[in-house]
Amino acid sequence: MDLIIIVLLILIIGFLFRDFKSVVYLFGILEIFFRLFHKIAIKLNIEVFTKFVNNYIPSSLSALLDKYADGLLFEVLEWLLIVIFIWFLIYLVEYIIHKKK
Repeated sequence: MDLIIIVLLILIIGFLFRDFKSVVYLFGILEIFFRLFHKIAIKLNIEVFTKFVNNYIPSSLSALLDKYADGLLFEVLEWLLIVIFIWFLIYLVEYIIHKKK
């Protein structure tokens, strides 16, 4: 179910903005969101919240890939995710450089 939601989000963002940059930002936002929720669950240590986060929110996009793919497909998707994160980093650095001018 979580994979379906993420794929739908990617398609909606891609369709609405028609820009690859928006999809790259979405991947970065999702990764930060997943990791942040898991960190909050660990820090709060509320059993119900922690159980909900562990059951319904993946710990990262890599964990999501690991859950649904294996072997060569996983490796290809993992490298694709790495490339997308490199693009995300480049876009963030470009934003900071242009904002500074």
